[in-house]
Amino acid sequence: MIQCVSRSLIILSLAATLACTDSTNASDTTAFASVSDTGAADSTDGGAAIDTGDTTDGGDPEIRLDLDPSIEILDLPPDPGPPPDPNEQLPPPDDDGCHGLYAQDLLPTFNLTLEPVVWEQLQYEWNNGADIDDDGGNPKIYHPITVFEYEDIAIYNAEIRLRGNTTWWDPIPDDKMQFQIGFHTNDENGRFLGLKRLAFDAATANRHLLRDRLALRIMRSVGIVAPCANNARIFVNGEYYGIFTNIEKLDETFLERRFDDPTGDLWYRTNWELKTNLDTANDDRIEALNDAETPEELYTYLDLEQALRVFAAESVLPFSDGMWAGGLNYYFYDEPISGKFMMLTWDLDNTFERFHDKQNGEYPHNPDPVVWEKWTSHGRPIYELALEDSMWFQYYIQMIGEVFEEGYQPDDLHELIDTYTAQIQEAVLADTNKPYSNEVYLEHVELLHWYVQQRAEWLEDWLECWQDGGVNDGDGFCEEP
Repeated sequence: MIQCVSRSLIILSLAATLACTDSTNASDTTAFASVSDTGAADSTDGGAAIDTGDTTDGGDPEIRLDLDPSIEILDLPPDPGPPPDPNEQLPPPDDDGCHGLYAQDLLPTFNLTLEPVVWEQLQYEWNNGADIDDDGGNPKIYHPITVFEYEDIAIYNAEIRLRGNTTWWDPIPDDKMQFQIGFHTNDENGRFLGLKRLAFDAATANRHLLRDRLALRIMRSVGIVAPCANNARIFVNGEYYGIFTNIEKLDETFLERRFDDPTGDLWYRTNWELKTNLDTANDDRIEALNDAETPEELYTYLDLEQALRVFAAESVLPFSDGMWAGGLNYYFYDEPISGKFMMLTWDLDNTFERFHDKQNGEYPHNPDPVVWEKWTSHGRPIYELALEDSMWFQYYIQMIGEVFEEGYQPDDLHELIDTYTAQIQEAVLADTNKPYSNEVYLEHVELLHWYVQQRAEWLEDWLECWQDGGVNDGDGFCEEP
């Protein structure tokens, strides 16, 4: 008969009998004696004896365990203890100053274990997102993740929801779902490697999966405070679901990483949504910023030097969803030390070859950095008010020149595109859930190369007019001196 002992040797209770039986014969005698009705154990069979001791004082009986020397105590490995805290050893920042999870030389892999009903619900919400929105529902509610795994870290209380604009969600398989992971939804202090959320983007038009990543790299290279991004693979229930852009969220943990004082109010321009200090903030200062009527008054509330550098970078890329073009994808951070708002750009998947029309089209290849505004513009009052002042107008032209020289040199961009593509191409080709072919993917990589080259050449000619003494013709176009 095979006999065994638990890792902590033996734990006995007077209310239960522990037994280890021969797996080949369920009727074998147990290795441990049971407690008799009289409280004494029969040890004549060579098993363990239990001495209940004197209980006349009404206390708990003393349990004494005598083990049969013939019982072999297994040599078990030491108890590894609790799993590692996912916030104890944060990865160091990379050379670009990014959180280690967004390092440019890293292609992280995340494994998600989801209950089938959760996976089915996410697919239903994606396929019907716009209708759910129209009916007053919410297609972006969080659902439980059974296990979230990254390398040797496992988290059991994270949650998942869909992300993106439901207007652009096409039913599966014509589209691929996009996700946000929350580590704070069950525990407000919950974090993963110090991060509160993860965002996985897979905009269908971003077929080479490099728009956000390359655009944000350019932003950071010219001194703009911007989130970091790389690419990442996601497995769901053991199966490869696909590759995504892994984008750092603009939230409290971002502010803590990038600002000396991260306690200010963070506003998302879409719907003027407050993202931090929900219990203490009010909208007095953001309203004062929006009510500014002169460049001088605007300067009181807005870090204009920083904002014009952001506008310049958006115009160079170009980017159709930021304030420069009349879009709504940006944030204002009320930075406590300076006492002024700073602009933070976000969601840069409408960049580069997104501009694919001829010069008179809705999205021309080379929109003018001063004049162009998208046809669906929500207005850009801060941009226009700043440029009313000739000094700030000249500063803006100067910033465009600096962004171009420091961040948009085609040789550097070609090298980055090649490096990123070599890193992710195998994962992209293996992604059977992307709603386009591998041939289309490869074509768009080449299209990105073409776009940055011709954009740089066009900008060089455009800047030459302004830098050689050109003047504003009154409509924002450069007029030769």
